[in-house]
Amino acid sequence: MSSEIFPASAGESTAEAERFVAWLRLPAIALIALGEGLQHPNPHATGFDIGLAVFSAWSAAILAAVYLRPVGHRFALAATGVDIVAISVLALLSGGAYSQARLAFFLVPVAVAFRYRPQITAAAVFVTTAAYVIEAVAHPAHKLPDAPRFILTNAGYLAWVGVGCVILSMLLGRRNAAAGTFAEERSRLLADALAAEQRERKALAESLHDEALQNLLSARHELQEAGEALPPSDALDRADAALSETVSQLRQAVFELHPYVLEEVGLEAAIRSLAQQTATHAKLGLHLELRYPERHPQEQLVFSAARELLSNVARHADATEVSVELDEVDHRLRLVVQDDGCGFPPERLPEQLANGHVGLASQRVRVESAGGTLTVDSHPGEGTRAEIRLPTDTTV
Repeated sequence: MSSEIFPASAGESTAEAERFVAWLRLPAIALIALGEGLQHPNPHATGFDIGLAVFSAWSAAILAAVYLRPVGHRFALAATGVDIVAISVLALLSGGAYSQARLAFFLVPVAVAFRYRPQITAAAVFVTTAAYVIEAVAHPAHKLPDAPRFILTNAGYLAWVGVGCVILSMLLGRRNAAAGTFAEERSRLLADALAAEQRERKALAESLHDEALQNLLSARHELQEAGEALPPSDALDRADAALSETVSQLRQAVFELHPYVLEEVGLEAAIRSLAQQTATHAKLGLHLELRYPERHPQEQLVFSAARELLSNVARHADATEVSVELDEVDHRLRLVVQDDGCGFPPERLPEQLANGHVGLASQRVRVESAGGTLTVDSHPGEGTRAEIRLPTDTTV
């Protein structure tokens, strides 16, 4: 089973919009080439073919660029400017106002609307409409009898579509802003919830350590003293063993409730200790690759997720080996927990949620609320691989 959700930051939204625009540009080029075969006045076939080839190569380069590196608003503005110039030149080399290439002008306001910036969209609509009128008037075909009316009609359609794109951009921008506000509020609530949970866990851990654990240690000490004064007894030995096991279990519970090592020396040491304890308790072979000596603002969240994932391996995976990786990839913290257990088919996850097994789903909500992702890949007989990624600069 594979599941993943990618919350979109501002940069990711810009990149996504540019990828849509880059793909939209390609069929527009194909339509321009197809339309050149239609009859229109004063064609300049050679110049048009060269211009279309250059524009096609540039469009392919842009498509590759938006997938290979981050892009921003300056990139988008530059690409829009090139689109307007290229379409104007192609129309001028074809039939001017009568060129089928003129229809490609409609690409510009539609593409700019994806960027959620109404003012930029309005400016692009004005420049595009003006560019169409200028290249139409510059072409000799503007002297034909019906040319002025034809130019005016097409300019009107272009402006009308542009106004619609401005409105669409405004509505999309408002929706995007509302989603951003919601995401910030969700992140704040998550931070408050995690802080409250951490306070409660710490208070409970301190209470267990200072009271219940100390009482058990005292009782064990008294039992040992009593055993020294009495003849050897199997019952006393069993009671001492039971107390020792309970003390060990209680110490483990205290550590899981509030891992003091996480506060003192950081995430890498805490996950190492957690993984080693889980592997020892469940009799699992353990492989560790921990390369994250830095501190992270969401250490408690990552540790909690690691605890849930390792607990699932110990209780449900029927595994013999487990590996844990912790490092940084592409400026994101990455935690991977992988086992060689029985795995499970994808359709079982909704069933598990329906039956109340919400630990993994709860961790996913927390991770995503902090701007990260949680993916789980599993197949019957092939084990399970869970991966968490969190931005290293998160302030949640």
